[in-house]
Amino acid sequence: MQGVFPIVAGLTIVFGSLFAQPASVQAQPLLWNLPESGTWVRYTGEYRQVTVRPESSEGDLSLQWQRVLEIRCLDRETADWKGEQTACVWLEIEQTTGQQVDGQLEAGPGGTRMYKILVPESVVIGKEYFNLDVPRAYLPIVKGWRQIGDGAEVEELQGHVFQPFPLVTQLLINDSASISGQESAQVVAGSFQSDKIENTDSFEDSDSRTTVTSNLWVSDDVPFGMVKWTSRIVRERKTLIDSRDAFKKHSEINVQMQAAQTGNDAVSKMNTP
Repeated sequence: MQGVFPIVAGLTIVFGSLFAQPASVQAQPLLWNLPESGTWVRYTGEYRQVTVRPESSEGDLSLQWQRVLEIRCLDRETADWKGEQTACVWLEIEQTTGQQVDGQLEAGPGGTRMYKILVPESVVIGKEYFNLDVPRAYLPIVKGWRQIGDGAEVEELQGHVFQPFPLVTQLLINDSASISGQESAQVVAGSFQSDKIENTDSFEDSDSRTTVTSNLWVSDDVPFGMVKWTSRIVRERKTLIDSRDAFKKHSEINVQMQAAQTGNDAVSKMNTP
C-alpha cells in the first residue's frame, strides 16, 4: 500500500533540522481545557506533501493521505508531582495516517501513533498561556507511554515532558503566537465561536530553512479546546557554500484538521505495563 512509508521518512527529513538547533519556546497545542473523564473528541482531515523536482520529467511529486486524531480523557488520580500529591488525569492521544481502502483508513508500519500520559490538571491553563511572564515550554507530565504501529511494543516515555510537534501534529504554537480575533468556526461537529491563534516561525541552519505557519481555532465549547487547525511547512535547501539568498523550495506539507465527533464513552486502547 502506498502512503505511510513516505510520511515517516518525510517527517524525519523535513523536521530533522528543528531538533539540531535552539528554537523558540514551544507550547503544546492540543490541550486548552480538560473535560470530564470519559470524554473523547475525534478530528479528521488531510495531510498533503509536495516534493519539488525541477529536473524530473514527471514534475513534482505530490502525495496525499487521510488523517484521524483522537484524544481521550480517562481516569483521574492523585500522583506525586514535584514532591507533592497532585490531582492528575490520564489522557490518550491516537493518530492514524493512511489511505482509505473499502471505506476503512488503512495505515502501514508507523502510520499509527498512540500516547498515554498522566498530566497534572493544573498545567492545562488554556489561553492563560499568553499571559505568562515566562512562556511554558512543552507539557509537563508525571509519566507516560507510547506505541508506534499497531501491535508494536509499548515503550515508557523518558523524561517528564510531552511535546506533540512535529510527530503527533504539525501544529506549532510558541512564544511567537498571538490571538488575532474571534471567528465562527464551522466544522463537521458543529459551529463554534472561537479564538483564532496564528503563529509563524522559521528554523534555519547552513543548508536548510524550514518555515512553519499555523492557524488554530480554540473554543471552550469543544472538549480539549481545539475546533480546527491548519499547518503549512515549507522547507528550502541550498549548498553549504551558497549564500542565504540561494535557498530554493524543496518541499511543502499542508495539514488541515477539524473536529468531527465527540462522545462520553472513552476507554483506553493501550495496554500499559
